[in-house]
Amino acid sequence: MKNVAEKSLIAKLAVQHIRPGDRIALDASTTAWQVALELPNVQLTVLTNSLQVAYLLRDREQVEVISTGGILQPKSLSFIGPLAEETMSSFYVNKAFISCEGFHTEYGLSESNPLQAQIKQKMIEIAEEVYLLADHTKIQVRNFVPVAPLSQIDTLITDSQVSHEYVDELRRLNIEVLQASFC
Repeated sequence: MKNVAEKSLIAKLAVQHIRPGDRIALDASTTAWQVALELPNVQLTVLTNSLQVAYLLRDREQVEVISTGGILQPKSLSFIGPLAEETMSSFYVNKAFISCEGFHTEYGLSESNPLQAQIKQKMIEIAEEVYLLADHTKIQVRNFVPVAPLSQIDTLITDSQVSHEYVDELRRLNIEVLQASFC
């Protein structure tokens, strides 16, 4: 996993927005896995397409885990495909915590895998609030498959290596930006 320190800080900041009783979606990204590591053992429902997240949370007494099922993608240990999408569409969540391979001001979120992109689209559709978890290496990157325009993101949680100019630009686009730092 790349940028472990940054992803850990992003996750610690992300869990500060999770309240007891929330229903949340976590994608199969390494940053969302870091969020799962940091989740408090409070009453929560977690909807995920990540086998790793589901396994990690298996012993949390107060955390109900719902896994999508579907076609298992070996590299990411995630469920993708029509069954995963259909399962995702059966629910509503307060908050979705997703990552992406690219986050660009003009082109929005993007991924390299079309089936992963579709799962993330579903998570965005079923969520009241969408938190994008993206370290500085994903900023102003455009990848193969579009996921969503910036207008569908409520909050970007990133690290302190993102420039102040870029943060200001996102805020002008009505995206809340939270930056985790090592301090």
